[in-house]
Amino acid sequence: MAITDKTRKVLWGRSGNLCAFCKAHLVLDASQEDRESVVGDECHIVSGARGGPRHDPNFPAAEIDDLDNLLLLCRVHHKLIDDQAETFSAVSLRELKGNHEKWVKERLTPMCEPEPVRIVRARAEIPEVLIMVPNAKTMLDFAADCDGRYDDYPGDLTEDELSSVGGFLQNLTDWCDLGISEPSERIQAQRSIADDMAELERLDLRVYAAQEKQQLRGGVGGPRSFHVLHVRIVRKDDPKQIPLTPPTVGDPTTSGGI
Repeated sequence: MAITDKTRKVLWGRSGNLCAFCKAHLVLDASQEDRESVVGDECHIVSGARGGPRHDPNFPAAEIDDLDNLLLLCRVHHKLIDDQAETFSAVSLRELKGNHEKWVKERLTPMCEPEPVRIVRARAEIPEVLIMVPNAKTMLDFAADCDGRYDDYPGDLTEDELSSVGGFLQNLTDWCDLGISEPSERIQAQRSIADDMAELERLDLRVYAAQEKQQLRGGVGGPRSFHVLHVRIVRKDDPKQIPLTPPTVGDPTTSGGI
């Protein structure tokens, strides 16, 4: 009984047109002068011929050409397993076949679509109170390790106020996006932001800030945590401001929140 066309197609399909031994491609591309070349063999694990490699007189003759008794190999390894039948037993070849077909299936199976990327906020991490920022150094400390920002400011700013608030927020964005890795860069950033905060002070505007830890989920990889900066600019006479602790001389960071 010969190998059927269906059995042959299933064998080649499950093997991915690759040698189970060395993973070599068994169908070579055509050249300009010639057609494709098939360099693979459909090999019997248990030979049906008396005296053939791994011949077993108890093996059912009707199953010699079944899929389970066939292995796809390049011609080099076909000769190897038949010449060294004691080394390459029927048991070891069935294991080789199973492992190879599993390997092919895993690589041909489409990857699962990654979970959509989303930001998860924890109620306990959302700041209830923002702290008044007394100076540029404190502002940079708040912003240094943040990967995002929420901005808030009065909706009735004058043109002069709007220009100063916009300049301060943009300057803060620019320095944080650039990354501050050198002491000299931090000094430059601190001076530049100090100038902006002095202008806000001149306009009777205050800066409040706090950090929130959020989590990025989905996409490739596991959940990742990151920090987001909350910045709120208010007028000095805003009634929503609350004293957190009695002001301490030389420590304006305890003067209030919002």
